[in-house]
Amino acid sequence: MSKIKLEITVEDIDDVLGYYDQIQVWRSTTTIGGTYTQIATIPLVGGQSVYEYVDTSGASTYWYKTRFENSGTSDVSPYSAASLGEEEYCQNIISVDELKAIYLFGLDLTNDAGEEFPDIMFEWSIRWAISQVEMLLDLYLCPTVFTDERYDYYFEDYVQWTIIRLRTCPIISVESVKVKWPSDTTVIEFPDAWIQLRGDAGQINVVPTAGSLSQVLLTSGGSFLPLLASGQGFVPNLLSVDFTAGFPEGEVPMDIRDVVGKLACFGPLNVAGDLIVGAGIASKSISIDGLSQSINTTSSATNAGYGARLTQYSKELKETIPRLKQYYKGIRLAAL
Repeated sequence: MSKIKLEITVEDIDDVLGYYDQIQVWRSTTTIGGTYTQIATIPLVGGQSVYEYVDTSGASTYWYKTRFENSGTSDVSPYSAASLGEEEYCQNIISVDELKAIYLFGLDLTNDAGEEFPDIMFEWSIRWAISQVEMLLDLYLCPTVFTDERYDYYFEDYVQWTIIRLRTCPIISVESVKVKWPSDTTVIEFPDAWIQLRGDAGQINVVPTAGSLSQVLLTSGGSFLPLLASGQGFVPNLLSVDFTAGFPEGEVPMDIRDVVGKLACFGPLNVAGDLIVGAGIASKSISIDGLSQSINTTSSATNAGYGARLTQYSKELKETIPRLKQYYKGIRLAAL
C-alpha cells in the first residue's frame, strides 16, 4: 500500500461552522463511481481553511470524496466531487528537516525579506530526487503495489518449481500467484505457504508443502490446463502475480538515502544562490558617511551562488551512482 495525502480546502470556514463541526472522508478502491466507505473524520477548527489527511493504506488509483457532518444532529452536506489523492513522498528516505540539517547546513535559506523558504520547495525537490534515483537505479524505493502483473509460462521454468523472475526488485511481499486465462478466469491460486520469495533478486518459486506435490500440476478438480497437459512449452501472460515492490518503511539503505539527499539539494541551492545578496545581484555596496562595505558573491549569469557545493555534490554523485547500479542490479540475466 501507499501513503496518499488529501488536501481539503473549506471555503468560508466560519459560515460552515455554523452548521457542521467535522469532515467525513470517504474512499472507493475501485472506480470513480464505485462503492465508497467512510475512512476518517476530521474536526473543523475556526479560522482554519485547509486540512490534510494521510491515508496510510491507500493507493494512487483510489478515489476520495468528502462531506460535512454535524456530530450532534447527524446532519450531513452533499458529497464533494470525487478525486484522486496525491501519493505522499517517502519520509522514510529523507525528511525536510534532515535535508536542511545534513546537506544544507550553514546556509541562509531565506528570501530577501528574511522569510524562510516554504517547505513545499524542499518536499518537491525530495520527490524529484526520489524519482530520479528510481529511474537511474531501476529500483522502487517507496513501497509500490502491483496488481495482476502478467508473466509468460515456460515449461522449463514451471517444472523447476515455477520460477518467476519479476521485472523489478527489491520485493517486500507477494500477495498472490495465480494461473489465469487471458479472460481473467482463475484456474488455480497457489497457497501462500507455497510461495518462496527472494526479495533482493525479485525471484519467486512455488514449492508445495509436504503431501501436496500433485496439486502443483492439478487444479482442485483434478485436471490441469489441456494445452499444458499436451506438452505446450509456452503460453503468454498465463501467470498472474500481485506483489509489493520497494523497500519497507525505514529500511532504505543509507547509500541510497545519501544520493537522494544530495540530488534534492540542487533545487533549493540554485534558488538560495540567486538570493545571497538579492535576486539577480552578484555584488552589493553600501556607503554611509564615508564608511563603505562591499559584498561580492560567486553569482553570475552563468554561475550559481552556491556553485562550489553543487559542484562537489555532482562529483560525488558521478562516483557513487555507477557503484550503486552494479551493487543493487548487477547482471540479472544468465545463459543456461
